[in-house]
Amino acid sequence: MKTDNAAIETSVAGIVKSQGPLVTLVAMCFIAAICFPAFRTPVNLANIFRQVSPIGLVSIGMAFVILSGGIDLSVGSIVAVASILAVHLSGRFGPAAVLVPILVGIAIGGLNGALVTWVKIPPFIATLAMMLGVRGLAFIIADEGAAPVVNVPEWFSQIAGGNVLGTPCPAIILMLALAAAVFISKYTSLGRSVYAVGGNEEAARMMGLSVNKCKMFVYMICGGSAGAAGLLLASRVKAIRPDAALGWELAAIAAVVVGGTPLTGGVGKIGHTMYGVLILGIIPNLINHLQISLPPWYNEMIAGILLLVVVLLQSRMEGRDS
Repeated sequence: MKTDNAAIETSVAGIVKSQGPLVTLVAMCFIAAICFPAFRTPVNLANIFRQVSPIGLVSIGMAFVILSGGIDLSVGSIVAVASILAVHLSGRFGPAAVLVPILVGIAIGGLNGALVTWVKIPPFIATLAMMLGVRGLAFIIADEGAAPVVNVPEWFSQIAGGNVLGTPCPAIILMLALAAAVFISKYTSLGRSVYAVGGNEEAARMMGLSVNKCKMFVYMICGGSAGAAGLLLASRVKAIRPDAALGWELAAIAAVVVGGTPLTGGVGKIGHTMYGVLILGIIPNLINHLQISLPPWYNEMIAGILLLVVVLLQSRMEGRDS
């Protein structure tokens, strides 16, 4: 009997450890749907996906970097620069302009990767310097001020505001990006290299893996994801905002960690990052349904507490495993 109970406890602990973020998300949605009928309306659900899609794209890219054992603090600044370029170029070059923000993000990500791999600057310092430099570039391009943009092309507005078969375009873009990320992480040599490098860099080198090339790719993926997020953000707000996406780097890191990927790297699932994105995205939505006029930093405080709880639980689980 004791053996059966121990087996059940072990099984439950395994489920909680592997599917904890999903359990949390389902519980939040279930409670919210019961307490606030407006929460489960199609309009509200679509609104949630429109709001979380840009940070979701950033979080997907951040997941690759964290899995490889790195960190990227420059993503918020990349989003700002990408959004400004997207707004500026949309009326001049037509739909082809959507490629520019993504390519710029990839280029900045590649520069991050070069600083980390070839110059041997620690990821935290390299990306922090890039965060400051790229944010300054955003203010220079925007001529040091924020301003609404008139005469935005209709096709550009539809990127964030349109629907396909009743599904918001940002949600479709996010799901396609997530599917591509999951495929890369599970079924490609790059994905296997990311886990190997994040788990033990020296061991990965001894196995013949190109550690530097792997790191370059993950930072480029992260930069490109941030560029795509900037495109979505620009389509939604239709304004030049050099101060856009402030703090998004920390929000993306939080989403990855809440999704079950530890900051130590080498362990985790890209797909579970979306659970973290939705959990953190639903919190402000629930506060709005409470009809309480709370300052925005209450959302950040709740997200911080949730992140702390998740990290503590992860540490406890790792202690039991060892």
